[in-house]
Amino acid sequence: MPETSSQGNSAGAMLMRIQSTRLHLSRSEAQVADLVLEDPRLFVSSPITDIAKAAKVSQPTVIRFCRSLGCDGLHDFKLKLSGTLNGDATISFTQVEQDDSIGSISEKVLGNTANALLSLREEISARSLEKAIALLKKARRVDVFALGSSASVADDAQYKLIRSGINASARTDAYMMSLCAERLGKDDVAMFISRSGQTPELIEAANLAKANGASILSLAPAKTPLARKSDAVIVINTDEERQTKPAMLTRILQLALIDVLSVVLSVAESNV
Repeated sequence: MPETSSQGNSAGAMLMRIQSTRLHLSRSEAQVADLVLEDPRLFVSSPITDIAKAAKVSQPTVIRFCRSLGCDGLHDFKLKLSGTLNGDATISFTQVEQDDSIGSISEKVLGNTANALLSLREEISARSLEKAIALLKKARRVDVFALGSSASVADDAQYKLIRSGINASARTDAYMMSLCAERLGKDDVAMFISRSGQTPELIEAANLAKANGASILSLAPAKTPLARKSDAVIVINTDEERQTKPAMLTRILQLALIDVLSVVLSVAESNV
């Protein structure tokens, strides 16, 4: 069966992320992405002046590209890209086909899930987690907004936040979202969990919450409308349509990140 990865069977986590994020980037940032995908090892060894010249963009554009990938800057991006290229393990995804056996489907789904988590571990930005934790720790209350496959993640987030001593509520009804968002204030956090980052109901709720002074935290793809409205964003980019027909990988990554936030909050609480 065909495998899908960003550069054949040797593709790494960061290269897959660049490929799946490319459609959300600006034209100039996409030029930097193309340069990385064309020759990642040369990119790692080149100074920013040479990178900008080769991609035909400005040096600030190179930095913006790195931050769009969830990195703190060019140095952080190079470290993660280099680690991906030098790793022994191959991270790839396989499609589930119509004529696959039950055993084959099981192997592919579990393999894709494991690889998605490994990719997330390589890609996650410590700075984005720190910003998210800072917002949550000072919040008077946190409303967690999500729809569709992300709704169950919002319920889990509500439970974990309450366990961490935070006043939290899950908002998973499209009609109620706007009403609840309007009641948030400057000491509150509106937390959005979205697979696409562009669901109209979530965007409307974010606009209302922000207009009333609430802080916006989102788990969403980079460069999406929801990400742009956020005071802190934990980037989750997946290319699920090529990997498994049901959209399931993002939900698992969302749940994993809720666990990370929960553990960090618990450790912070125990150190007080």
